[in-house]
Amino acid sequence: MNDTFEQFRLSGKLPSPSGVGMRILKLTQSDDFSTEEIGQAIMADSALTGRLLKLANSAQSGSVRQITTVAEATTRLGISTVRNLALGLSLISENRAGTCDAFDYDRYWATSLARAVAAQVLSTQTRVGVPAEMYILGLLSEVGILALASVYPERFSEHIPDVKGRTPQEIAALERKLFEIDHHNVAACMLEEWGLPEAFQGAVKKYEYLELGPRSELGSQVEILRAADLIAELLVADEFTTPARWRAFDRELRWLMQASELEEEAFFALCRSIVGEWREWGQVLHIPTQKPADLENLEDEAVKAERRGLDENAPRPRHKLEEDPTGSAKVVEPEFEGDGGGTHILIVDDDPLSLKVLERHLVRAGYRVSTAKDGNEALEVVLRSAPQMVIADWMMPGMNGIDLCASLRRIESGRKIYFLLVTGENEDENVVRAFDAGVDDYLHKPLNPKILLARVKGGKRIIDLQRQVEKDQQVQRRHVAELQLLTRKLRTAALTDALTGLPNRRYAMRRLSQVWESTQRTGNPLSIIMIDIDHFKSVNDEHGHDAGDVVLKETAKAMREAMREEEDICRIGGEEFLIICINTDIDGARVAAERIRKRIETNLIKWGSFHRPVTLSLGISQKVDGMESYDELLKESDQAVYLAKASGRNRVCSSAEVPTDKRRTG
Repeated sequence: MNDTFEQFRLSGKLPSPSGVGMRILKLTQSDDFSTEEIGQAIMADSALTGRLLKLANSAQSGSVRQITTVAEATTRLGISTVRNLALGLSLISENRAGTCDAFDYDRYWATSLARAVAAQVLSTQTRVGVPAEMYILGLLSEVGILALASVYPERFSEHIPDVKGRTPQEIAALERKLFEIDHHNVAACMLEEWGLPEAFQGAVKKYEYLELGPRSELGSQVEILRAADLIAELLVADEFTTPARWRAFDRELRWLMQASELEEEAFFALCRSIVGEWREWGQVLHIPTQKPADLENLEDEAVKAERRGLDENAPRPRHKLEEDPTGSAKVVEPEFEGDGGGTHILIVDDDPLSLKVLERHLVRAGYRVSTAKDGNEALEVVLRSAPQMVIADWMMPGMNGIDLCASLRRIESGRKIYFLLVTGENEDENVVRAFDAGVDDYLHKPLNPKILLARVKGGKRIIDLQRQVEKDQQVQRRHVAELQLLTRKLRTAALTDALTGLPNRRYAMRRLSQVWESTQRTGNPLSIIMIDIDHFKSVNDEHGHDAGDVVLKETAKAMREAMREEEDICRIGGEEFLIICINTDIDGARVAAERIRKRIETNLIKWGSFHRPVTLSLGISQKVDGMESYDELLKESDQAVYLAKASGRNRVCSSAEVPTDKRRTG
């Protein structure tokens, strides 16, 4: 895993799934989890369950019967797909907002949702990939951007204006300069950590670099994801989109239609179905969507943009919701701070007069107030705006106050809410029933304003204590993460050569021992390459030790650039280096050694009076039957280096080429 990402992970600030999502993640990290355990974890959150079933049904459009339970969804889609969907959907609810002021979270999620829906629909149409899996790939493919905004909010805010008009390659280069990693690799590392398929990790690294053109196809996951990303960009495009971009959209969409092999009418019908699904999902997940541009007439949008005289360098405002999908629910800001401290309270009552009276008292006391006329509307408000307290009447048509409380306690975002029940009931049995449902306190009708505010103030005290506990836990987690990071840095420093930045001799011997033990069990081949810089002493003698240091650093850098993934290079002392070639026989080691030798003999080094390449003598050896330890492997490789030097330097020699009478013992 990438070292920079490891620092991100230890920061404790990376986006993560909700509590239910984390429980699912922990369950599936063991080998003995069951379908029943996954189902129970998902069903602990009724909102997540409903969203999962909706997605399972939309992904099974050819199915005769609707999926109605998590168990059925698991049977139809497979446990790994259901698990990944649950993780992705729970991630949304936990990361709708954040600390990066300049980052448009609504626009990010609207785009991610559009990409998810488009990927699912295109997967169904082309039969490439599994539709439900393509949905989750589309949803999470840009999670690396969310991660950068979460871990470095201030630095990312400064970075946002710099990316306008740049290519994906240029943006990635900027990110690597600022954060030492780009958002594609962050996303891939996060998907790996969450246990998503390796193919997903590869797709998120590649898809943005895939250019759409007249010969574009829709034959792979990467191509489907790139096409879905184009459609997503189109759906969130607004009046700040430039004429040039509208015309590029039009051109690319026509190429996409050609790749789909659909007639024009059928293709745009497919696009309209994506728009419909996107807007429907937006209401389910409380993510802002909009009525997009007419996809069949994008040239008209370009003309409109030209008439507006759009400044291409103008900053983009926050994504605006075109219409309020939640109906009559509203939020009233406090008249002054007062005792409320801005605490957000939701009042639920089917009686408009009671709502008005409660609202007036609470707003005057400094509370921020939302209202809802029934239990169903209240659930939508909770999912959308997360109030800290709910005051609900017991007796309401449809979902009453007790049922509302029980429903809230079954979803992740509802368990922390302080629930105050208003009732005319006074019998012990009914009071017990209310507390069994999860009520924190209750008030008798008719309401006394002083008692109301006193009870609310007591609830606020509990809310403030919860906040403080959460804050303390967050600080504690950050301290633990910082200690872990410091420990890791110290451990890394102990195993790193300070001059070249390569792993040092201690690391080399430890790593070689590990690989040796592994090959003893598996029988896989193992080879090593011993390297010595030719005439290095003369560099120090003629040009000084500073020049020698530069030669070591530049040579190490060039060798590292020439390395393959299965090759580990270390500096083991002076001008000597060691490469451990895992799963590589002697022929493969010779190819690797020649690749490195050629790279170094053409690597011009300039420093002071030193102005030339250096050359290497390389010795290769392979682990064979009869060797008792890796010391023998090292000894044979070392002897091969001596042979390379004796044969004229700047060459590769194998231990098998060393004459028997020339081999050193002991």
